[in-house]
Amino acid sequence: MSSVKQITERLGIFVSHVILTAAAIITVFPFLYMVRTSFTPPRDYFTMPPEWIFTPSLAHYKAVLFDSEFARFLLNSLIVSVTTVVLTMIVGSLAGYALARFNFRHKDQFLFFALTTRMGPPVAFALPFFTIMLRLRLTDTFTGIVVVYVFMNLAFAIWMTQGFFRDVPREVEEAAMVEGCSHLGALTRISIPLASPGLVATAILIFITTWNEFFYAFILTRSTAKTFPVHIPSFFGAYQIQWGQMFAATTIASLPILIFGIVIRRYLVRGLTLGAIK
Repeated sequence: MSSVKQITERLGIFVSHVILTAAAIITVFPFLYMVRTSFTPPRDYFTMPPEWIFTPSLAHYKAVLFDSEFARFLLNSLIVSVTTVVLTMIVGSLAGYALARFNFRHKDQFLFFALTTRMGPPVAFALPFFTIMLRLRLTDTFTGIVVVYVFMNLAFAIWMTQGFFRDVPREVEEAAMVEGCSHLGALTRISIPLASPGLVATAILIFITTWNEFFYAFILTRSTAKTFPVHIPSFFGAYQIQWGQMFAATTIASLPILIFGIVIRRYLVRGLTLGAIK
C-alpha cells in the first residue's frame, strides 16, 4: 500500500514538473523569438522553421542606439520611473505607516477613497489630466508626467505599505520609543528596516508599471519628455515594418527590468510573502 502511495506521489511530482516546464517554455518562447529576430538579417525574419543557429548581426542595435533618438527616450523613461518610485514610496510609506499605527476618524473612508483612484480605467482620467496639464503648461514635461504617474501608483503604495507596517510588531517600536526614539525615529530605525523586503517589492512593482506605461505618456508627451514605449510604434511605417529595429529596441528596454529583477529577486520573494506566515 505504501509503495503504491509513493509511486502515485512520484507520478504527481513528475506530471507537475512536466506541466511547469511546458508553461515555462510557452512563456519564454516569445521573448527568445524577439531576441533572435533582433540579431537576424531582414531576409531571415520569417523563415519556417526558425533558424536558431546563424551569424548574428548587430546592425539593428546600431541603428536603434546611434541612428535614432531611442537612447534619449530610454533615458527619459529611466528618469521618470526612478523619480516616480522615489516620490511615491516617500508619500505612500508615510501614509501607510500612519494608517497602520494610528487610529483617527474616517480612516476606513480614506483608504476606500485612495482605492477609488485605481477603480476607473485610464481612459476615464485621460481628458481631465490632459486639461489640467494643458492649463498648467505641464504637457510634454517631466514634472507633468511624473505627477500623473505618482497619482496612478500612490493608492497601490499606500495599501501595500500599510499592510507591511502592520505586520511589524508594535512592541518593537514601543521599546524603541522607551529608549528615547520619536515616532519618526521608530519609523526610520525600526519599522522601515523590518519592512524593507515589502517596501522593496512595492518599489519594484511601481517601477515596472511606470517603465512600461504607454497610454498617459502617449497623451501627455511629445518630444521633450517622451518615453520609449511611445517611440516603439514609430517602427511601424506606412509601407513596411522595421521588425529588427523594433525587436532590438524592445530587447534593450527589457534588459533593465530583467537584470533588476534577478539582482533583487530575494527581496521580491520575501516582500510578496511577508505576513503570509505568522
